[in-house]
Amino acid sequence: YRPKEVDAMAEQLNSPLLGDPETFEMSVFGSNPGTAGMGERGNQERKQGAESFFLDTIQPEKPAPPTLSSDPNGPDRIFETLDYDRLENKLWRTRFLHTSKAGMESLNTFTTKYNVVRWFLCGAIGCVTALIAFFIDFVVDRLASFKFDKITNHLENCVANITVDGYGRRDNACLQYAYLFDMLFNVFLIGLVCLMTLFVAPAAAGSGIPEIKCALNGVRKKDWLSLKTMVVKVLGVLGSVSASMVVGKEGPMIHSGAIVGAGLPQGRSGRLRLNFRANMFRNDRAKRDFVSVGAATGVAAAFGAPIGGVLFSLEEGASFWNQGLTWRTLFGCTCTLFVLQVLLSGTVDNSNTQGWGHLSNGGLINFGEFSTLRVQKNCAPSDLSRNLCQQQLWTVLDLLIFAVMGVCGGLLGALWCAMQTRITKFRMKHVRTRPRQLAEALLVAFVNTSIMFLMGMYAGHCNTAVYVEAGYNPLKDDTVRRYFCHNATGDFSDFATLVFNTLESSIQHLFHQPATVSPSTCFTLFVVLYFISCWTYGLKIPSGIFIPMLVTGAAAGRGIGELLRDSSQTYPGTYALIGAAAMLGGAVRMTISLTVIIIEATNQVQFALPVVLTLMLAKWVGDYFNDSIYLIHIKLNKVPLLEFEAEEMMKRFVCADIMATPVKCLCPISRVSAIVELLKTTTHNGFPVVDVGNDSHFDVPVLQGRFRGLMLRSQIITMLQLHCWGVLVRDPATGVCATTQKMLDHNHFVINYPQRRPVESLVLPSGIESLYMDFTPYMHLHSYTLDAQTPLSRAFTLYRTMGLRHIPILNETSEIQGIVTRKELLPHRIAVLSEQFDQIQADVDWQRVQVAAKDE
Repeated sequence: YRPKEVDAMAEQLNSPLLGDPETFEMSVFGSNPGTAGMGERGNQERKQGAESFFLDTIQPEKPAPPTLSSDPNGPDRIFETLDYDRLENKLWRTRFLHTSKAGMESLNTFTTKYNVVRWFLCGAIGCVTALIAFFIDFVVDRLASFKFDKITNHLENCVANITVDGYGRRDNACLQYAYLFDMLFNVFLIGLVCLMTLFVAPAAAGSGIPEIKCALNGVRKKDWLSLKTMVVKVLGVLGSVSASMVVGKEGPMIHSGAIVGAGLPQGRSGRLRLNFRANMFRNDRAKRDFVSVGAATGVAAAFGAPIGGVLFSLEEGASFWNQGLTWRTLFGCTCTLFVLQVLLSGTVDNSNTQGWGHLSNGGLINFGEFSTLRVQKNCAPSDLSRNLCQQQLWTVLDLLIFAVMGVCGGLLGALWCAMQTRITKFRMKHVRTRPRQLAEALLVAFVNTSIMFLMGMYAGHCNTAVYVEAGYNPLKDDTVRRYFCHNATGDFSDFATLVFNTLESSIQHLFHQPATVSPSTCFTLFVVLYFISCWTYGLKIPSGIFIPMLVTGAAAGRGIGELLRDSSQTYPGTYALIGAAAMLGGAVRMTISLTVIIIEATNQVQFALPVVLTLMLAKWVGDYFNDSIYLIHIKLNKVPLLEFEAEEMMKRFVCADIMATPVKCLCPISRVSAIVELLKTTTHNGFPVVDVGNDSHFDVPVLQGRFRGLMLRSQIITMLQLHCWGVLVRDPATGVCATTQKMLDHNHFVINYPQRRPVESLVLPSGIESLYMDFTPYMHLHSYTLDAQTPLSRAFTLYRTMGLRHIPILNETSEIQGIVTRKELLPHRIAVLSEQFDQIQADVDWQRVQVAAKDE
């Protein structure tokens, strides 16, 4: 395929890159089994297509693509790609094609039933998620109240009847008892949670949002969506939040909702030994949609934002979406919010509620309603009726301040992500064993408790309480801390109020506390939370990042609002809200869904423009420096996530340059013993079925042939498990071969979904050497295929859009040439290939210049 002058040039340059075709093939594709080498005819087809890369006569060798399968612990051994393509085989054809009128009526009835059950299950997922959310909120409230009441009793007893100039006196002898109780309580809970996570369900660590994002992208990892992971997630978040760690409940809540969506429609549980024989939704496509619904219901339960939940699942989670799923997701989120509000209305001690049935509560995290009427520092209660104390939520002039806050949020978020990346890399290198991971969690709990307690005692200011128009008295609120502020005017400690409460209560104080909060308190709290949250995220405990970032940003925003209190009519809580949005947007880089979540959580549509402006600027600035924290952790864990758009460098290559070869294929009728041996010696999950042109050839694998269809490993395992084989017979009239195997129907393949049983665990009878399997009725007849010269960017678009698992690569005569899977399309793989190609091209260009100079 090369001109003679090319061989002469290669010999003159003594270049190993342009040697004989066999050496060329070995150097390009290596010798790794399953990824290197191919048939001679296929080689010629691909080599001829490679000429499109080069404009000159000399063609440098295409570099060997980096292989993942060579690493026994590589990503392809840990992660598995889900198959969202519909399996269309002869069973499917006989079910839908050429059906009689009566059969079509039966199918229409089944379709109607299918749709009704889908809607019912979406509502059920929402209700179960609401029950989980209520359980988390109820237990956390009781544990936190118990802890803070004990601490308050210790401290109140210390200052009882002991005043100095009207203020309580700090007695170190009294403080040590409160500190010791706080420390033991927090460390004990974190130790228990960390042990449970490490030894029961390691997948429950973290927020769970990156895992859900990857699962919806088509990537599976063991225990991401298992029942034990949800149990540990729920129990773990109870301990981590109650221990006053800088973590939130929203991430674990989203993960828990996704697990409910993944498990409830399946109608079975291996751990609970339940199997209701509900086969209707036992496939990857249906499971993906229900996981999307579950994740959205988790957001609705966390923030009381059903529309925000739908948009979150669409923007941040789901890679595949349709209009019908939008309505079903919204229905599930609405059911979640309704059930949760019913439960909270009768149990939460809130002045705005009137008992069971009065649905005035939000979700687990209630931002509270922003009011335009607040009491300023120098207002008297008599001035309220004359509107002398009227404040505005924001003005047009504030947009400039909000824009600056958005830019600062993007910068601080990018810095936070960069520091978190360094910490995570350090953990992956040095904190890999369970004892070290447990020790780190205990150390963070100790440091966090010590800093918060000491600063709550010594860094706060005693500020005068303010009575607002509704008769609200902050000192009657059990979340207001009066530690050592017992003067006659009823002061309270601002720092203690912010740190000796849950983060949800702290953010409400930053948003709605009418009294002055010292700017130094706000900025000190911002610095402390900024660094502690960075250290905490990534510990082996269930933890969310939303609320820590919101409180961190709200502290800085409230500090700005307090500095502008005397010169601006804008309510200080507005700056706290914008600061919270800026900080969270700078870390997670969300825009549309986060805007709607904030509007729904605050019940103020007036915040739409400021929040959109802030989040857009925070995202743009943050994206200039690095990725979002979720994407950073996905890349650090080497999860094979495919982004929405193809990389620009993919346009330089065609499928022939990246496809895996040789492909181990099956014959339409294959020997059972050879099939079992093939499954034992490979980890492939898909096997093309090809015609080899010889009816007497039944041994596998074969390396080339005319493509007929595709068989999945799970299908073959099911056939082996059900002894779907037979004796080979040949029609004497036509010479066509067949087997005497029994026929399976659709239910046989879905009843054991997901089929991941290893072939070694199957009990096979003796004498299978003389038995055969016929794959013709079960193989995927209409799988997507591409030509070897198809641009790689187009292959990526097809793979990503259709949710595929395998793309067989064919030549002009439909013969198998290779196969493209997820690992062939990973960005880092394409980047390495591009770098190697550029280096080789530069070397050849330089040597061409040297040859030209010598000729002159």
